[in-house]
Amino acid sequence: MAFKPWQIGLDIQNRQICALALQPRRDGWQLRHWWQQRLPQDTLRNGVLQSSPELLAALTAWRQRLPRRYSLRVGLPAQLVLQRQLPLPAHALKEPALGHYVQAAARRLFPLEPDALALDYRHDAHSGQLCVTAARLEIIDQWAAPLLQAGLKPQVFELTSEALKRLAQQAALGSGAVLVLQQESGWIWSDGHTAAGVTESITLAALQQQAFPQTTTLVWCASPQATRPADSRAFSPFDLLRFTQPPLPENPGDFALAAGLALRAGDC
Repeated sequence: MAFKPWQIGLDIQNRQICALALQPRRDGWQLRHWWQQRLPQDTLRNGVLQSSPELLAALTAWRQRLPRRYSLRVGLPAQLVLQRQLPLPAHALKEPALGHYVQAAARRLFPLEPDALALDYRHDAHSGQLCVTAARLEIIDQWAAPLLQAGLKPQVFELTSEALKRLAQQAALGSGAVLVLQQESGWIWSDGHTAAGVTESITLAALQQQAFPQTTTLVWCASPQATRPADSRAFSPFDLLRFTQPPLPENPGDFALAAGLALRAGDC
């Protein structure tokens, strides 16, 4: 079987950075590498990455442990982007014509000039439309700068909410179940079909009543370590991997978003 590059998810938060490298095999996913490092409290400001000597030193040392070939996917906080639905064109288009169609529509979808935006789009099976995501180029450049300076080449910047949705899909939660991830900055949740998050400090009970009151099963994943609610089911992203070997992280929930990023297909 031909060698397949490592698929690496990189999740940068205040206080810590987590990376997870996976490799697809015929009968499941193999864990190739995990890495966790403490970071300064102000590494993110309003979701924007702040370069620092500590961050650069950590990234540079980590790069030396990676193989030559890899696919690096980096999580981007959802608060930094705008998303809009765009109807599919009347006649099916292939690339690059579809990209031109989205670029032209961006002028009326978003309040900034298209030249100032980084655009991405995907087909939303539920709405039958294109889901168009836009972020300021200057913010993407600010996120990319320390990675490039450390010798890393990010292939994809993806919303952390989308990473959690992919994790929920892989976990096959079942009807009525929601995967909930607690972070220092708030909550992200997904039922495998949709995903969302809040950055405000509220209780899990308030979140459930506000966002998913019909849920019958809470699947709990905490980062950092927190007390699991008594009526929830524990979840570890490492449960999805067929091949692992010790040592594994003390708190697997820290790697939930990194795992969802690493599981993204089609970028190698």
